[in-house]
Amino acid sequence: MRYHDNEEAPHGLHIFEGVVPQDLIDEINATIDICRDDWRPADGRRAAHVAQRFGRRLRLCDRFARAEQQACDASRRWASQLGWEISSDPIYVLRCVNGSMPAQSHLRHYDSHILTLLIPLQVAQGSGENGDLIIYRRRHAVSVMSNLIAKAWLIVLHCLPFASRQAQTYRHLDRQLCDRIACQPGNVYAFNGFVTLHANLHVNAGERRSLIIHYYDPGLTAGLHLLPRALRALRDRLLDAV
Repeated sequence: MRYHDNEEAPHGLHIFEGVVPQDLIDEINATIDICRDDWRPADGRRAAHVAQRFGRRLRLCDRFARAEQQACDASRRWASQLGWEISSDPIYVLRCVNGSMPAQSHLRHYDSHILTLLIPLQVAQGSGENGDLIIYRRRHAVSVMSNLIAKAWLIVLHCLPFASRQAQTYRHLDRQLCDRIACQPGNVYAFNGFVTLHANLHVNAGERRSLIIHYYDPGLTAGLHLLPRALRALRDRLLDAV
């Protein structure tokens, strides 16, 4: 396992190379292929037991378990330095995005949780709009009010037409306000999603598949994140019952 610590970089991205074996990636993708007809949500997202099962399967791999522990320890230390009390229940999201879903691309956002682990399962085809991760510099001082204002403004930007969101991403790349990260299956990408603005490019061909695990909610959203999370959980239960 090779570990790249880019903490000195503005985005503080950590890359754990080669921690997920290819046979496990193939197993997860085969499971996704089998249940593909039941993949109904328009945003390509499935949380609940499907993603959780994959997360438990990953932890049986020692290299992934060590990478996860290292990232979690660092995030807890960071939160402790700020005096934040954090919830410990992780949130699992499995997402499959293809070219028919432009509404899911170029959506800059902050996560509600401190640690985000991105586990690529399949990358899209080509080198253009292929779903690559876009990651910005970290924000610094964060309060409940500043966090809510930032999230509200980003929601407004999400309503812009796809072409406008796409153009903004490439302007930011040209001005070196963000970095394009070409993620590879087998690696794990860890970053502080709570203070790091991030997004994904669109997918022109093929499909981008990712398992995302969020850890440590500092509770700086005044509870507003609970409603969409509860609605997604209810949607998943209803779909699984069909």
